Order: sequence, then structure tokens, then C-alpha cells
Amino acid sequence: MNSTTLVDTHIVVVTLFVLIYLVKTILIFSNQDALRRFNKVIKVPEMIISALFLITGIWQFTILGAIKMLQIYKLACVIVAIPLAIVGFKKLNKVMALVSFLLLVSAYGLAEMCKGEAFIPKKVIIQGNGSEEFNLGAMTYGANCSMCHGLDGKKQYRGAKDLSASVLTADLAANMISEGSKGRMPAFKNVLTSEQIVAASKYIQTLKGKY
Repeated sequence: MNSTTLVDTHIVVVTLFVLIYLVKTILIFSNQDALRRFNKVIKVPEMIISALFLITGIWQFTILGAIKMLQIYKLACVIVAIPLAIVGFKKLNKVMALVSFLLLVSAYGLAEMCKGEAFIPKKVIIQGNGSEEFNLGAMTYGANCSMCHGLDGKKQYRGAKDLSASVLTADLAANMISEGSKGRMPAFKNVLTSEQIVAASKYIQTLKGKY
């Protein structure tokens, strides 16, 4: 499964998961007999969707090897919401069921909000095999860009450009790093210094045709 398929699968699964709990939350307040019937019908599909929810989510973090601050809050919401939902709907506790659903909706919202947020930088150790600027560029790229682009520039996570085949000049790459690309790449102008951005943009040029 490539990264784009993985992300699309995760989005579909999360949407179905939230919809199931929306229906359950409505039924626990309006018709608990209907809720019991719905639970019986949805039991197996819900187990499959829940498993896919966890597997695709964990797989994404494994592929990236990185996380964003808002994603940490998102995970906290999910971790609290799931046991609350299990207990709340089993015991027909309306308060617990409602809180669990609100936490799931919050997690969904946080996932949307963090799309434009930069990842928490990786800890990168490099050998001093070039100029000071080259080393700074390599370290900056490895810590902030390699999660989506890969160390060789070819990872293309979620549609990230193949930097080994990029036609961007160093100046254009610096502008892209600074300003980002709406809906695809976060802006790093408030994350990295101008020196780091320039060094990273020049380092990217060394990836072209290297691998």
C-alpha cells in the first residue's frame, strides 16, 4: 500500500468511525431499544473499522517516523474517547457516551488543523563531510523535510515532490520552504531561521540525480 492509498484509507475509515458513533450518540438519547438493535447489526463492521482505524493510523506514524504537536493532542483525545465509548454505550451512560463522541469530533478537528503544521524536528546526526553551510543544510533537511520527502528526496509521502527530479532553483526552493504550499506543505518561515532555509534549499540541489 503506497502512502497516498494509506492516507485515503485512513480518512475513509475515520469518517465511518465517527459516523457510527454519531448514530450511536443520537440513539442513546432518543431510542435505546433502537441502539441495541443497531449495535447488533453494526458489531462486526464496527470491529473491522476500529481495527483499520488503529492500523492505518499507526502505520502512518511508522512511515513518517515523526509527529506534530497537534497530533499528540489528537491521540490523547482518541485514547480517552475509546474506553469512554465502550463503557458509556455498554452501560447506556449518556454523559460518558456524549463526552466520548465530542472527544472523537475534537480529534477529527485537530487532524484537520494540523495539516498546515510542521512536524516536530527529528534528531539528526550527520558527519561533517562538507562546508559549514552544507552541513547546516543537511541537518535542517534531515530534521524537517525528510519525513515527507525522504533522505534521498524520493519518498513522496502524501504527494510530496520527488526532490531528486525537482526543477526548482535554490531561490525557488527557499521560497517554497518559507511559504509552504496551501493544503500540501506547511510554511517553515516561523519554524526555521532564514539561514537554515537558505542552507536547506541549497542542500536540496545536491539531491538531484544523486540516487
